[in-house]
Amino acid sequence: MRGPAVAAVVVLLAVLCPGSPAAHATADGPTLTLSQDTAKLGDHIGVTGSGFPIGAQLQVEICGTGGSSNSCAIAAAVDATADVHGGFHQSLPVVEPPTPCPCTVHAASYAGTAAGPVDTPISIPGLRYLPPAAPAVAVAGTAQLTDATAVPDSPFLTQLGADGSARVTLTFADLGGGPAPDPGVTLTLSRGGAQVGRYPVVWTGGALAPGGRRSLVYELSLPGGWFRDYEIGVALGPTAEGVTVRTLSAAVRPWGEVLAPLVLFCGLGCLFGARRRGTAVPEPFPASPGIPSPAPEPENATAETPETVENGPS
Repeated sequence: MRGPAVAAVVVLLAVLCPGSPAAHATADGPTLTLSQDTAKLGDHIGVTGSGFPIGAQLQVEICGTGGSSNSCAIAAAVDATADVHGGFHQSLPVVEPPTPCPCTVHAASYAGTAAGPVDTPISIPGLRYLPPAAPAVAVAGTAQLTDATAVPDSPFLTQLGADGSARVTLTFADLGGGPAPDPGVTLTLSRGGAQVGRYPVVWTGGALAPGGRRSLVYELSLPGGWFRDYEIGVALGPTAEGVTVRTLSAAVRPWGEVLAPLVLFCGLGCLFGARRRGTAVPEPFPASPGIPSPAPEPENATAETPETVENGPS
């Protein structure tokens, strides 16, 4: 009965005494409790197990990093057998494991009733320790431009020389990393190699989720006038200048300015033709059938009066 009594005392001290190490195991599974969580080489520490299958034969040892038997001090391992309460208590010498720390006290079954391995951390000053892992740094995603289009969206008055417009649609995608912030989108308008305007695009919807896509639509004004070709540049970058990653074409085509003179010319031609037809001499109406037409009188005819010749007596 000495073993269970000692185990109960150790467990009680581990719970009540401040600074005693906590047990390490899964819920409702085997646990290991150490008499001290920091020990020097050559010391002996008390290892108390609980929750193991009855009769499980266990090997208790100190292990370094690696997670295999090659990382454990097998030569200094001690054996333990779980009692009818599933517990045990053993004294374990503190030695250096084959691999660097951080180190653990490891208990695993090798015979009897099978039991899952259990580890509890222990600090051993003076041994080799692996450098601490660098904290994970969140990698920001990048909103990449995957598609860009410019479609004329001009009103009717543009056909008569008024200002036009183009509907620019930009599609972005976050292809990796974390959420992608505003990439800084600016549209530039150029004509004949000279830039005539810059238009920043508002990034809506917040950061773009990894794997997500987003389309931005912007109405870009095109100065009117005679036939004009423009280039729309899509610049990305944190500054106003940015880097132009795509160039789109747009144009103002006031076909109405060509058709209007032609329509006016045709209208004037019809008007002059109508006036000429209005001044022509109308032809006489044809005679009705059955009624003889009067004989035309000869031109320059003069009325002659027959002379009366009086014959006198001879």
